[in-house]
Amino acid sequence: MSDTVYKNLSNNSRFDDEFLARLAWNEKMAELGQLAVGMVHELNTPLSVIVSAIQLLLREEELSPSVKDMVERIETEAQRLSLFTRGLLSFARKGDETSGETDANQLLREVVCFLKYEIQKRSIAVVEDLDFRIPPITAEENRIKQIFINLIMNAIQAMDGGGSLLLRSSLYSDRLVSLQIADTGTGIARHSLNHIFDPFYTTKKNGTGTGLGLFITKKLVESFSGTISVESSEGEGTCFTLTFPVIS
Repeated sequence: MSDTVYKNLSNNSRFDDEFLARLAWNEKMAELGQLAVGMVHELNTPLSVIVSAIQLLLREEELSPSVKDMVERIETEAQRLSLFTRGLLSFARKGDETSGETDANQLLREVVCFLKYEIQKRSIAVVEDLDFRIPPITAEENRIKQIFINLIMNAIQAMDGGGSLLLRSSLYSDRLVSLQIADTGTGIARHSLNHIFDPFYTTKKNGTGTGLGLFITKKLVESFSGTISVESSEGEGTCFTLTFPVIS
């Protein structure tokens, strides 16, 4: 067999392997999308009951301060779960929500306020380095909130013993806004960095993570023509960098 023929056969074989791998991946994603729709349907019914019950409880005037605080925390977690289920649907199928002008700095601050209890419980210091001159980004507000919640919650959970959470925004170029969410937590092992955006891959202990948070986050970012990257060192912390196009 000539070298040319052998090379062509090798190239074709490699092409076939890549094609089959991509085909298998696409089938896996289609199955995951169907699973997501089913999960959302099963979660939304009891979630609606919980939210309604919470709203009724908060109308009671005789609630003690400690009970009211607990109910408000339940409401916060219910809202976070609602955003998560919407994120699953956003991955599974194109949503009805439309993109518009979104103030990234304001949403970062709102999410930090939303997660205030978790931050204070772990004695985490929030450091803001926000450039308020950046223009609005082209995105849908609730989906951007879901992205920020996923990333900030990961940072919080990586700092059980306390630490610093850095939120930074800047104009990366005339057409891109750069956002960074960094922590001083446990960090991510080098061998895991290439897999953290894969579905069902998690570095958390058994029973504490689904492995879908960062996968959905990446899909949401990309749905707005954005990018997401990560830098991390074990024992030193992790930094996620996002870029989004500005309003043209």
